[in-house]
Amino acid sequence: MSTATLTNTLADASSRAIDKASDAFRAGRVATADTLDATAKRVNAAGESVADAAHSAADSMHSTAKYVRKNDAREMVGDVETLIRRHPGKALLGAVILGFFAGRAFRRD
Repeated sequence: MSTATLTNTLADASSRAIDKASDAFRAGRVATADTLDATAKRVNAAGESVADAAHSAADSMHSTAKYVRKNDAREMVGDVETLIRRHPGKALLGAVILGFFAGRAFRRD
C-alpha cells in the first residue's frame, strides 16, 4: 500500500469517526433539550397549582378580614353557635384538635 493510499484511508476513517461523534453529540444534545423542556413543563404546572392554592388562601383571608370588620363580637358568637348546631360532629372534632394543640403549646417539657 502506498503512502498516499494509507493517508487517504486514515483521513477517511478519521472523517467517519468525527461524523459519528458529531452525530452522537447532536443526538445527546437533542435528548437533553427534550428532557429539559419536559421538566420545565412539569415544574411550571406544579408552580401554577401552588400559585392557585396561594391565591385561594389569600381570597379566604380577604373574606375573613371583611367579615371581622363588618361584624361585632355578638354577631360572631351567634354565627359560631349556628355553625355548631349545623355541624356538631365537625365542631366537636375541631374542639378536640384545638384543645390538643393548646395543651401541647402550654406544656413545659
